[in-house]
Amino acid sequence: MKIIALLVLANLGFVLSESLAEMDRLATWRLHNISNKYKYLSTGNPEFYQWIERVNTVADEFNHYNKHRQRLEDQITERLITIRSIIAIRNASKRCLRFYLNQEAELESAYKSSNERKQQVLYQNSVRCPHGLDDGRLGDPYFVDYL
Repeated sequence: MKIIALLVLANLGFVLSESLAEMDRLATWRLHNISNKYKYLSTGNPEFYQWIERVNTVADEFNHYNKHRQRLEDQITERLITIRSIIAIRNASKRCLRFYLNQEAELESAYKSSNERKQQVLYQNSVRCPHGLDDGRLGDPYFVDYL
C-alpha cells in the first residue's frame, strides 16, 4: 500500500511538472514568435526595433530564470521523495518523524515561492534529523554534515 501511495505521488508530481513545462514552452514560444514575426518590420523604425530587442532580452532572461527554477524544483522533488520514503518506512523516532513531516511541509510550500526562497528552504530542509539516529540505512544523499 505504501509503495502504491509513493508511486501515485511520484506520478502526480510528474504530471504537474509536465503541465508547467508545457506552459513554460508556450510562453517562450510566444516571445520568440513576436520577435521573429516583427524583426524585419522593425527595420528603419528605431522605436519598434527597441521594443523587439526588449522582447528578445525578456525571452533570454525568462529562459535563464526558468531553467534555474526547474533545477530547484527538481531538487525539492528529490528531497521530498527521500523524506517520504523515510516516513513510509517508519525508520525514525517520533521526534524525527515530526522533524521530517515539518521538512516535508516546508518543501511542499516552497514550490510556489521565489527561486531565492526555494534555495533557502532546500538548504534548510536538507539535513538529517538531529534528534536521534536513522542508523544510516536509508542513505540520505542530502545529508549535510555541519559539524
